[in-house]
Amino acid sequence: MNRSILNILSVGAAAIAALFFMAPRAKADIIEVESATSCPGSLGGGLCNGAQPFLLSQLLPLLSQPGSIGAGTQKYVVFNDIGNSFTFTLQSNGQNNTGIANNASCQINGGATSLFNGCSIVGANGSSTSLGTTQINGLTFPATITFSGGSGLGSTFILGFVSMQGSSSITTGVPEPSSLGLLGSGIFGFLGLAGLRRRQTA
Repeated sequence: MNRSILNILSVGAAAIAALFFMAPRAKADIIEVESATSCPGSLGGGLCNGAQPFLLSQLLPLLSQPGSIGAGTQKYVVFNDIGNSFTFTLQSNGQNNTGIANNASCQINGGATSLFNGCSIVGANGSSTSLGTTQINGLTFPATITFSGGSGLGSTFILGFVSMQGSSSITTGVPEPSSLGLLGSGIFGFLGLAGLRRRQTA
């Protein structure tokens, strides 16, 4: 091979390599549950509340501070004191402050498959995805995230926010168990009072 052909091939290879490195990388907002790690942990491997898992009912309000979920990956070891299913709303400034994520999916990984069997994401514009289906391209915020299963309550697992774009926070979650208990007590008390009044007027 002569020298000019080698030079052309070298320049071509360099151009292809440059295009590869300059090409935009696919980014994704992945919300997942996975097997728990031991405490204490790390932000990317399962952060704990000191040496203990976070209570899920307490972690969701903690993540309501603006920007509490940063770009990249954050994972939390949690004890589920909410229920077999739990839902929260995620707000984010999205990719490049557009309020939209490039793409998004929910996942159930590792041993968490024995706790949960379903997850979904519903964007502000109604676009949705669920476990094992096509990701949402162009997720608009706020987005509603739900995990459901038959054995989630009382279990310990990781709640993860993986490859997040921009900064995010949780704007709403399910009521805490104590709130649900108070609500239930109030309803039963009201029904009992109504029944007592009926008996007195009869």
